[in-house]
Amino acid sequence: MGDLLAYGSLDQVRKSVRPAGSRSLLIATNHLQHIAGSEVVALELAQHFQALGCNVTTFANWVGRPMSALIESVTGAPPITDPARIRPFAYDIVYAQHQVLGLFDYGPSDRDRSDTRIIIGRLSRRVFLESGAWLHDRLLADHVLANSALTAEHLVAMGHDGPITSFLNAAPAGFFRPFIAKPPSPRRALVVTNHADPALMEAIGLLRQNMSVHHVGHGGDEVTLITPQMIADADVVISIGKTVPYALVSRVPVYIYDHFGGPGYLDRINVDMAARFNFTGRCCGRRLSGAQIAAEIIGNYAKGVAFARDMPQAWVDRYSLPRYLDLLLEPPLMSNAAKRQRMREHRFLIQERQMAAYMRWSYIKRQQLTQEISVLKNDRSVRPS
Repeated sequence: MGDLLAYGSLDQVRKSVRPAGSRSLLIATNHLQHIAGSEVVALELAQHFQALGCNVTTFANWVGRPMSALIESVTGAPPITDPARIRPFAYDIVYAQHQVLGLFDYGPSDRDRSDTRIIIGRLSRRVFLESGAWLHDRLLADHVLANSALTAEHLVAMGHDGPITSFLNAAPAGFFRPFIAKPPSPRRALVVTNHADPALMEAIGLLRQNMSVHHVGHGGDEVTLITPQMIADADVVISIGKTVPYALVSRVPVYIYDHFGGPGYLDRINVDMAARFNFTGRCCGRRLSGAQIAAEIIGNYAKGVAFARDMPQAWVDRYSLPRYLDLLLEPPLMSNAAKRQRMREHRFLIQERQMAAYMRWSYIKRQQLTQEISVLKNDRSVRPS
């Protein structure tokens, strides 16, 4: 297993971490609605820093249940949706995703801090919201957290020359558990997916003939947050992406397959390439039928168990989210006065602010249209014939 922290040594960047105390933290993202990827990252940040005593504020262009309610239960306040109310330099720490920095007011105010630590989260390299290396990033970011080594490499290629650390889509501390002996064949499977890949859905049906299968996600048994106990109760976890580190640190066998295909059970041969692609399954271009997936989950189970049991603890610990969140507590690279001066020197920021505003408007309009279509479909379905 290779060095998955190719962009940034935590030994170098964690030397002078200060306690969170009563600092103020802004978490800013494009959307907080579903229990999915970026929204769960924002929620886990809020949970971590609220527990440390921080005063946490959240912003999103679009909010909805269930995630908005989960956020409010943690922070004590609903997410702010009006960017005019957000002044980043009035916070001690800012964590931002999805190119929202261009929406906010950076003018002086009586609430300003002398310096603000600004961290950018980059959770993909394939979509415009995550494209990275915008001028706002380059002028304001003290550090970038990339979800994988491949995303970090993409940011460098896009021209970002500041500090970048791959945080490996790491798991909160509550998921860490020692290995517990497993049965010869899996009896309980936890499937986490929103994608309804036909082959995987067929495999679920086949597996249910011989074992208990709990499918979490749209089209499954329920849509809910994945908890440490849910992972611990499973003999095998079948998923991709963010759920995989949950299983790794819980030392539960994990089988990677979904709408991009996947390598199957992780082992010492395939884990580095699978991790490089953020455990999405894109690493190998391997497609299987439902029968083949089900046969592998049962027939190759011993391989998955061996990997879960034998992973070195030092390697597992690299998937600990708190060690990366400590980066948010480091001192900023420059004062807010210096950041304002840099912004004044780059007139192209005006165009970027227009782009950010248009992205916000277009996303909101699309979501409103989606809601209207859903209402019309429901009305039509209940209308008497």
